[in-house]
Amino acid sequence: MIRFARFLIIHFLFAVFFSAACYASEKALIPIEDFLNPALIQPGSISLSPDGNHLAVIVPRNNRSDLIIFDRATMKPTSNITPVKNEYISDYWWVSSRRVVATFAVKEGGLETPSATGELWGVDVDGKNSKYLYGYRGVGSGASHIAAVEQNYASATILEPIADDKNTILIGITQWSSGEIPFMSLARLNVLNGRMAGASGRLPIRYSSSIVTDHGGSLKFVSGYTAERYSQLFYRATKDVEWVKINDEKESGRIIEPITYSEDNLQVYAIVSDDKSPDYLVLLNPVTKAETLIYRPKIADIGAIHLTANKKDAYALRTYDGRGGYAFLKSDSPEANLTKEMMQMFPGELVIANSFSNDGRFATLVVTSDVNPGEYYLFDRDKKKLLMLLKARPKIDINQSATVEPIEIRARDGLMLHGWLTIPNKANAITPLVVLPHGGPYGIVDRWGYDTETQLLASRGYTVLQINFRGSGGYGKAFLDAGFGEWGEKMNLDITDATKWVIAQGKVDSKKICIYGASYGAYAAMMAVATEPSLFRCAIGYSGVYDLNIMQNRGDTDDTA
Repeated sequence: MIRFARFLIIHFLFAVFFSAACYASEKALIPIEDFLNPALIQPGSISLSPDGNHLAVIVPRNNRSDLIIFDRATMKPTSNITPVKNEYISDYWWVSSRRVVATFAVKEGGLETPSATGELWGVDVDGKNSKYLYGYRGVGSGASHIAAVEQNYASATILEPIADDKNTILIGITQWSSGEIPFMSLARLNVLNGRMAGASGRLPIRYSSSIVTDHGGSLKFVSGYTAERYSQLFYRATKDVEWVKINDEKESGRIIEPITYSEDNLQVYAIVSDDKSPDYLVLLNPVTKAETLIYRPKIADIGAIHLTANKKDAYALRTYDGRGGYAFLKSDSPEANLTKEMMQMFPGELVIANSFSNDGRFATLVVTSDVNPGEYYLFDRDKKKLLMLLKARPKIDINQSATVEPIEIRARDGLMLHGWLTIPNKANAITPLVVLPHGGPYGIVDRWGYDTETQLLASRGYTVLQINFRGSGGYGKAFLDAGFGEWGEKMNLDITDATKWVIAQGKVDSKKICIYGASYGAYAAMMAVATEPSLFRCAIGYSGVYDLNIMQNRGDTDDTA
């Protein structure tokens, strides 16, 4: 449905801005379907087994997705998990070098995005012992295609994926309820037969956001939110003692999210959010509560932490200042040196190892940029050999892709805004402009990188503006909070100010400006033409939220916090 809607939007824009349809007459245009069809693999889903002998990857299909395991030496498939129609592999974990456990999502009704089911399925690398391990389609459900265990009306969350010597992993179980979400209980799941053993108890907070175990697999940190939407952080030294609250946003004004333990297994890397700066990285000692600053960005919140091959420490941190890149936390580590070497081979692009074998010999690399939708490589450290595995979108010619430039403007009340201009390959031309506000709106952010939607529009001659208006994520807690209560006011004015700023640069046709978006973006599009009817030639909304009273009084937003 969404793909078809986008197809109609493109053609509507052609009708409104007919002059742009003549763009790139010298070159054959990339077909619209090549942008809208899914990538060959689920982004970032390639990973190595701990021993490096196998690779796994999630492969989308028309109405489902597969998890396929390959022999790394021969690149021949050895095993797979293939759900039925409208079922998808949403994620997977290497629980050992011989076995993978995957979790499902199901597409229902008119929803485009599949919904997680909390089910778990395991399979060996040779295809043997493929077994349904946990979920609602157990014994008694009548699901004939499931090799069933006991039926559970609950969702499982993997908390510690590495199986112990008894073949069990730590999971959290959330019972299904028609009311408030229950507290998550703890259990150990046998990854071979689905039987429960070991752990008991529950998490100390209902709406958990981060759960961290130490290098020995013991659960130590839990962060989450209260019903009032305040963040809290809990710690326990051993499983036999009570949880201790070591941060409460309501009292401290800070949010602390634990990420992973450091090499000494005594401190934890944590992301801190406060009103003073973008989110930053610290090492937190849970006993003394002492914090050591590791990295503080200048403009944008930090991103994901990347772990060393043995998973015992972090070596790099994704950053988003400007176009972004990586800050190396262990600059002389083999993993950091590999990343630096590879980035020299791919200038202007982002390169990161997204998985390693435990001994560090093999690594899978992801190469992306604003013009490159993704290339995947396998690196052999001992042989110094780099092998391309695949291109995410092989039909996309990166030489025809449009560059994405960062912009920085000051809103009328002085607040600094950041965003992106996707600029078509049409030298010295005055182009039509499409303003594309993101959905959400709170906490969502547009970042530098390859975006199929903006690239599709740019391929047809449109400049595309994406502005991170106040309330967006990615620029600190104060910037996010500045959007509260401003749906139709200052957030809307930010979009208007950014549009007028682009016009003032003299590169777009002020008579050919359209705004469109989905969800909140659709609301923003309608508000834009209501408040600035002379600025926009057209406005398009799909999957929009238009009546806030109905959303508040009859929607389920509060029930799904």
